[in-house]
Amino acid sequence: MNTFDLPPSVTCALSIVRDCIELAPVSRAVAASAFVVTDDTVSTAFDVRTAVILPDLSRQQSIEHIASMIPHGARVIMRSPRLPRGLVRHLSKGRPMPAPTDAQALAALRPDCDVRSIAVAEDAMEGVASYFKIWRAGKGDTTAEKARCCEGEAQTLYLSQLYTTPYRVERNRLTAAYQAWSALQRARPLGEFGPTEIF
Repeated sequence: MNTFDLPPSVTCALSIVRDCIELAPVSRAVAASAFVVTDDTVSTAFDVRTAVILPDLSRQQSIEHIASMIPHGARVIMRSPRLPRGLVRHLSKGRPMPAPTDAQALAALRPDCDVRSIAVAEDAMEGVASYFKIWRAGKGDTTAEKARCCEGEAQTLYLSQLYTTPYRVERNRLTAAYQAWSALQRARPLGEFGPTEIF
């Protein structure tokens, strides 16, 4: 029998863009976006927190900076990294991971949060992004292009996860609230440098 958690009051879908695969020790975070959904007995609110990560920060400093974007006590969802075949062979021989995943590092830094790494198929992400008209980077896009789409990636992750829950009434309510919020966001004029924290 499957069991499902009740929806949390604060959910944070986190997307981190790196210059190479996440599990490479030399991998550097370039940008991050946290899509924060606060849903309690009073109201439902959406917030996007995006930052460009400065290149002189270490891996640990980058994760600490990203962790500061997350509300206290939130459930954090992150997309599980794909494991390259070479790494699978490496692990099958009993060797250690070359580097902790972002979810592991974040969970260690933020014990107040419920950090979950979830597997979402790419075609599911594409379908959700297409339905909600969310701009996502393509597989062959540059790191800079992926960084510009970081907010959309976080939103797509949240919505993809939302559609795996069995609470249909809650799902429909949150979807309608998101669509209303998204329409307002699209109508809002951007500042000279857009919504990001650092450029």
